[in-house]
Amino acid sequence: MFPQYVCSSVFAIVLLIVTSVTVFAEASPTLKSYYSPIVRLEADKGYFLITTNSGIQWIQVEDPGKEHLKTLEVGDMIDVVVQLRPDPAPPLLKTWKLARSASPCTVFNGQTCSSE
Repeated sequence: MFPQYVCSSVFAIVLLIVTSVTVFAEASPTLKSYYSPIVRLEADKGYFLITTNSGIQWIQVEDPGKEHLKTLEVGDMIDVVVQLRPDPAPPLLKTWKLARSASPCTVFNGQTCSSE
């Protein structure tokens, strides 16, 4: 009886740890960085398209950044940090840095722009 009790207790503890780690991982935002040319701009809608290792990816920009999208051009080299979201929602822009662009907004921190 004692070995069965110990085995059940160990199994319950392992199950608790595994499920709590999974919940913690899902609750924390997943950030990813991409460096790419801008392939397409939909500034009025708050989106732009880049290339990634796995293909092309639309990036969604929230209100503080939408007005600055209008200063970007197709072909600008952009280094972005995005928050990944569950499908089908596109990644959400957190920051950008432009490596090659005529835009006055070369650095966007998620709220404001600067020219570096």
